[in-house]
Amino acid sequence: MATMADVARLAGVSRSTVSYVLSGARPISAETRERVLAAMEALDYAPNVLARALAGTRTGLLGLLLTTEALGQGVDTAGYVTAAADEARALGSHLMLLPGPADDADPVRETVRQGLVDGFAVMEVYTADARVDYLRAAGVPFVLVGRTDDVEGTAFCDADFDAAAEEAVAHLTGKGHRELAVLTGPAVDRARAPGFAVRSSAAVAAAVRRHGARARVVPTAATFAGGWDAYAGIAAGPATAVLLCNEPAGLGMISAAAAAGVRIPQELSVVTVFAGTETGELTRPRLTSIGPDHTAMARRAIRFLLRRVAGEPAAELQSLSEPVLLDRGSTAAPRPTLPGAGLR
Repeated sequence: MATMADVARLAGVSRSTVSYVLSGARPISAETRERVLAAMEALDYAPNVLARALAGTRTGLLGLLLTTEALGQGVDTAGYVTAAADEARALGSHLMLLPGPADDADPVRETVRQGLVDGFAVMEVYTADARVDYLRAAGVPFVLVGRTDDVEGTAFCDADFDAAAEEAVAHLTGKGHRELAVLTGPAVDRARAPGFAVRSSAAVAAAVRRHGARARVVPTAATFAGGWDAYAGIAAGPATAVLLCNEPAGLGMISAAAAAGVRIPQELSVVTVFAGTETGELTRPRLTSIGPDHTAMARRAIRFLLRRVAGEPAAELQSLSEPVLLDRGSTAAPRPTLPGAGLR
């Protein structure tokens, strides 16, 4: 495989000159630029898309990095990608999906080396994320959809987890609920976990304390089957309301409750939290939802990314999306029960 040194020798320039042609960090004469591009093409140093991009100013492509775990995790992922692609296209760019693990920066590094995209939107961000570490070090334009532990000087769009949790718990306690169940994803290692999982759990716990309620956390796999199995644990306890923080599992939990003859909201109140506002439309009965408008957040992330590509400071491009409450009637006052009685 050809190297930058090979390109430099064939073009009769220094390696730093080749680097400047690639990055655009310094002005290079048109004649030298053409020699470097010709050498790259002759040596197949990178795909032709790079040479075409370098002939202008940008590739017109934006990379969307999402973890393989996020694929197939429900309507929010698909809805986010669709909205992001639509916004990119409306603004004259196109979106390239780049799935891969959060702990491996090599695929991102290779994409940067090939010059395939102008910048990256990073989805499903982990508290410690190798992809983000690499992009910061490389000086590549990017925006996070989520947050790492350290976001100083970093462009991001994320949900306001504290505000959403506060509104959800206040909604339930305002109807008289004091015993809650919280359906979450699997237990995670705080040092390296999806930022969503860490922030949502902390926000709910803090809101429950503020309102003087009690909550039992029920972790389960982010699958329909996981939610179905988790219902047994919820039904055995004193909870009169459930906060769904695990969208795919929530659908299974609702189905298990229906199979057990438990009526929502007459016998069990349910609120879906942090998921997209359309999630509550997928079940019968429909569910009250409290969370960000993921479509608006996706579009904002693409706008932020293009502003980063244009050179705007990252620190000025940070946004927390306020929650949207859609009351679809899946909550009611708790039904009086005998002491120690659970859901049937």
